[in-house]
Amino acid sequence: MNKLYYILTLCVAFFSITSCSLKEDDVFDESASQRSQTNIDKLESLLASASNGWLMEYYGNQSYGGCNVMVKFDGENATFGSEKLGANHEAGIDDSGKAVTVTSHFKIEQSMGTVISFDEYNNLFHYFSMPNNPDGYGSTDEGYYGDFEFRVMKAAADTIILRGKKNNNRIVMTPIPADKSWESIIREAKETDEYMASKSYNLTGEDRNDTTQITVRMNGSYRCLVFTYTDSTDMKQTVYAPYISNKDGFKFYTEVDVNGMKLDGLEKGDTQDYFLFHNNHRLQLDTYVPSLAEHLTTGLWILRYSGLGPVAQPKWDAMMEVLKTAGPNETEIKIYYAYIGVAQEKRAFHLTTTRDQAYYGFNYSDVNEEGNQITLKLNTTPSGSNKAGKDYYNKYKWRGALEPFIGTFKLECDNQRRPSYIKMTDVKNPDNVITVYGNTYYFMDDMSYYNTDNND
Repeated sequence: MNKLYYILTLCVAFFSITSCSLKEDDVFDESASQRSQTNIDKLESLLASASNGWLMEYYGNQSYGGCNVMVKFDGENATFGSEKLGANHEAGIDDSGKAVTVTSHFKIEQSMGTVISFDEYNNLFHYFSMPNNPDGYGSTDEGYYGDFEFRVMKAAADTIILRGKKNNNRIVMTPIPADKSWESIIREAKETDEYMASKSYNLTGEDRNDTTQITVRMNGSYRCLVFTYTDSTDMKQTVYAPYISNKDGFKFYTEVDVNGMKLDGLEKGDTQDYFLFHNNHRLQLDTYVPSLAEHLTTGLWILRYSGLGPVAQPKWDAMMEVLKTAGPNETEIKIYYAYIGVAQEKRAFHLTTTRDQAYYGFNYSDVNEEGNQITLKLNTTPSGSNKAGKDYYNKYKWRGALEPFIGTFKLECDNQRRPSYIKMTDVKNPDNVITVYGNTYYFMDDMSYYNTDNND
């Protein structure tokens, strides 16, 4: 009897499962391929529905912040416009006052979800995803860390959210109003950058829940705020807040937590003295304009061969001549980037070459009351350089190349609130004029230097 009961129970369970399966199958009137095509058709229709195109909040490496990119879909083609990031980025507004646009092919396909791929080369848009960025953003094999293939995470008439397939950055797209020109989007972002720009800020406000000093600075010339403070355990904390600029202010990539305070975007407002946080008007950033000496010693400034001047250039020529055979098997070591300032918590001269990341520290003194004069000298302590830095200094004539930077200098710039360059003039030798830059550039302006085949 027990055996018969057991068999009947199994039969009931089997038919129950079968019944459920049959009902579930009835739900799907279309095959998997049909459902995929339906999703593709819906997305194509949605993309084309924005008559004036979509505004992309585009992010690559988040330390660079976001860029406003406009795209209009028509059939199998996408027409792009964008803010101009670097001298070699063919974007922005042309001499006639019109947005530069480039059209190329795109496709939508199913691959573990719906994927949109901008599969035809577009020099304006693929600038963000090129391995070797034309203006020196990022590394030589990853560039700006952007994507050109995206998974569709959300698709609605008011918002489309994409995720980069390779780098996983979130890209938010919203329809551009019919009466909003692409040129105005570019201009408004630039105006906001100029209005709100300050190399340094302080976090203040009634809702401060601590007495810790929280300093805030721009991450170089990029759209990224860097919050720095010491926590209750005396540990230094650094929080990065990448953002994108628009007519209303800075829109953060995501909400950040700074010592327990939730911060999400800054409003442009009507004063340059301070800016209120979008999600809490009882917290604000007070602008602080550093002296040029502070800019030079706390920021990170780019050296370019063309900015070295007549005294320094021959000494760097001598160094590069030695580097021509300094690599393994007498191959050439090439300088990609050279910096002065603070990187990786080191105040130093920095080199990024085809072989090494090198640094050699410096100290400063004799800053005048106005902060526009400074004396620099090398840091000769054992911890003042890394092994690569010592090798370049002692073996490859970096010592001579750094000599023009040692001494007392008068400092000048274009905009003290947020300078794009600082000109250093040697007080004792006025012919020794060196200009350092806020934007990232390769060390050599002549790109043929990097295109030869004898790199190690």
